[in-house]
Amino acid sequence: MQSGRFYGLNVVVTGGRGGIGAAIVSSFAQEGASVVSADISCEDEEPHNASGSPGVIERRLDVSDETGWKHMFEFVEARFGALDVLVNNAGIYSPNIAFEDMPLDVWQRHFAINSDGTFLGCKHAILHMKERGRGSIVNIGSGMSITANPNGAAYSASKAAALMTTRTAARAAGRYGITVNAVLPGAVQTTMLMGNLRDEETENDFLRRMESFSPLGRLASSLDIARAVLFLADPANRAISGIHLPVDGGNIPGA
Repeated sequence: MQSGRFYGLNVVVTGGRGGIGAAIVSSFAQEGASVVSADISCEDEEPHNASGSPGVIERRLDVSDETGWKHMFEFVEARFGALDVLVNNAGIYSPNIAFEDMPLDVWQRHFAINSDGTFLGCKHAILHMKERGRGSIVNIGSGMSITANPNGAAYSASKAAALMTTRTAARAAGRYGITVNAVLPGAVQTTMLMGNLRDEETENDFLRRMESFSPLGRLASSLDIARAVLFLADPANRAISGIHLPVDGGNIPGA
C-alpha cells in the first residue's frame, strides 16, 4: 500500500530536470505524490516515465509561453483529475555581466522566464485550483531578490519581481483556500552556480568562497531546498501563506 504525506496529491514541478528541480521532483515522489516534471529540455510533449523515478511523468514546457501552461494543466486534469501543488522552479541566470554592459535582450529573457513564468504559473494554477477550494503554490526565488548583485542585475531584478508576485498571488488566492509561498535558496552547488566561477578560480576555491558567506560555513544542498518546498506545500501547513523562506545558512540580512 502506498503511503506518504503527499499520497493522492498531484504535483507539477517546472525546471524538473535541473539540480534543484530534480531533488524536488524526487522528494515529492518519495512522499507518494504523482508528479509531472515539466522542463523545456524534454524532447516532446508526450508523457513518459522519468528514468529511475516511479510515479513521475515528464512533459515539455516553456514557462514563458502562456499556451503551454494552459495545455500543461489541461493534461494534468485529464490524466489525474486535479492539480494540488505547483512548484515554479524553472529559471535562468547569466552571471558576471556588469550592470552597464547588460544587453537588453538578456535582461528581457531573464524576466520572461524568472518573472513572467512565475506569474503565468500562479495565474493558471489558481484558475484550476480555486473551484476545489484548496491547493498550494511554491515559487523558487533567490537570495539575490533581496541582496542586489550588480554583476547579476537581470537575475536579481527578475527574482525580486517573482517575490512580489508571490505576495500578490497569496493575497489573491487566499479567498479560495490556496496558499502561495516562496523559497529563497542561497548558493547551492548546481550547474547554474558553477557558472559564476571566475577565470582565475579553481572549483574548490570558488566553493570555499561561497561557503564563506554563510554563518553556518556550508552551502545548502538541493535536498535542503526540496525539504523547504515540501514543508510549504504540505496541507498540514495551510495557515502559512505569503512568506519567503530563505534556505542559505543565514546569509540573507534582514530576511
